[in-house]
Amino acid sequence: MRILLLLCLMAIGQIARANDAHVFNTETISENKIAWSCEGQGAPTIVLMAGLGLDVHSSFDLVYHQYKGRGTICMYDRPGMGQSSFKTKGLRRLNDLVEELHQLKEKRGWDKLVLVPHSFAGFIARAYVSKYPGDVKGVIFLDVTHEDWMPRLEQKMAKSDFAIMKKVIDWSSATFSEDYLEAQETVRKSVYPSTLASTVISRGIPTTKTRRSQMSYAGIDIFNAEHDKLQTEIAALSTKSRHLVAKVAAHEINSYDPWLVIDEISALVDKLDPQ
Repeated sequence: MRILLLLCLMAIGQIARANDAHVFNTETISENKIAWSCEGQGAPTIVLMAGLGLDVHSSFDLVYHQYKGRGTICMYDRPGMGQSSFKTKGLRRLNDLVEELHQLKEKRGWDKLVLVPHSFAGFIARAYVSKYPGDVKGVIFLDVTHEDWMPRLEQKMAKSDFAIMKKVIDWSSATFSEDYLEAQETVRKSVYPSTLASTVISRGIPTTKTRRSQMSYAGIDIFNAEHDKLQTEIAALSTKSRHLVAKVAAHEINSYDPWLVIDEISALVDKLDPQ
């Protein structure tokens, strides 16, 4: 029985990832090599945006290859992640990440963007929309980070637990050259269009990986509870938003329930003016 179950799970994974061949092309932006890939044709351009330290294909492979709806679906890696690379590595601010995406959009002629950010990339999407509101027709937030999350953890966690969080954030920023804390504070100044079509999909299964760093059980509970509460704040950015909980998905929603993400992308795109 166990062998049969294992074979069934393997078959499901292989079916889901069937026809996942893709080609990454590159653009040079600010002397860095930016890898990107697109499928489909016409507007809108759906842009998949990975979190801090994550390569975009691992973050979105099922969504990217299984989406069959209207428009063009694209993914890109930021320098230091996946297939993209730095000419000279250095810590980057939120506006650097926004300008990088804008230049890629301009070079590739991507039109009528629908941004699909995961985790930290929610900061990038919100700052992009604030700076270039005319470029974006909709946003689908996938379990994204809120700027009040870390401050709330500092206030409510035991000092030893928050020290673990701070160490993780500092290590991630230094390793992947994206300044989390600067982005957290900068996004506070952004202005999100109050009627922009938006969908918030948040995780239904708690994240527990911080236990590996010996965070307490109480700390893990606070980690998840504060994140979950703040998802409603993301949804409140627009009067034309909906908030869904991916009941069977943890933070890596693509790996658990890509079909929900695909359905929500299709639903948002279908509401847009095809012209």
